Amino acid sequence: MIWIRHFLAVAGYFAFAVPFSLGGTTWEAANQAYQNGRYEEAKVNYLQLVRVGQYSADLFYNLGNVWFKLGDQGRAILNYERALLLEPGLDEAGSNLRTVLKIVGNDDQPTFRDRIGAYADYFPLAASIAFWTFAFSFFLASQVHERSNLFWRRLCIGAGFIFVSSAGASLWIGSGAKDANRALIIDSAADLKYGPAISARTVESLQIGQPVHLISERGDWTFCRASTGNLGWILTRKAERIIP
Repeated sequence: MIWIRHFLAVAGYFAFAVPFSLGGTTWEAANQAYQNGRYEEAKVNYLQLVRVGQYSADLFYNLGNVWFKLGDQGRAILNYERALLLEPGLDEAGSNLRTVLKIVGNDDQPTFRDRIGAYADYFPLAASIAFWTFAFSFFLASQVHERSNLFWRRLCIGAGFIFVSSAGASLWIGSGAKDANRALIIDSAADLKYGPAISARTVESLQIGQPVHLISERGDWTFCRASTGNLGWILTRKAERIIP
């Protein structure tokens, strides 16, 4: 199957991709509907694939394009983020994501924590390797001849430093971008409230595409932490988890 992708043009047209990995009549029907401008039909078919767990970067990328065509920038951003989570090198999704964020007026730059959060999977591995290197070199440093002792001591110190740094970073960022409770604001007028009520005082107004960390739910409200660090309540329908 031939990939059908066009880069985002100045006029605002979005790319459309057909992957090799996904097949079946639903995928083909969704692709055909998109190409013919039947975006609502394409959305229904793509969402059906999501519901049965046939996740892929291309599926979420195409779904993001459909949501954008339907005028839902919040869900377009959400699905571009999902595509990039599965395939960080998907440049088309990254380009479209940046463009839609500008359209909704969200020009916030990723924080340092967000940047290193992309490498969350590597910190536990680095800490594990560094720990065993530290233990091995510490043992040898106490056993070998003085000529080799200096090398093992230096290796022991270096491995210990890497272990502490990696373990600390892992504890700080947790699962990073893959945190199951990480969500995005998908609707406008999403106010962070001091309490679970419309009448409650507003802590801050959240922008479409702004990340939040979900903590607990109470009825129609969710207690969360905004990217600014503020805690409060938002209407549950205003945010959606990045990991479905």
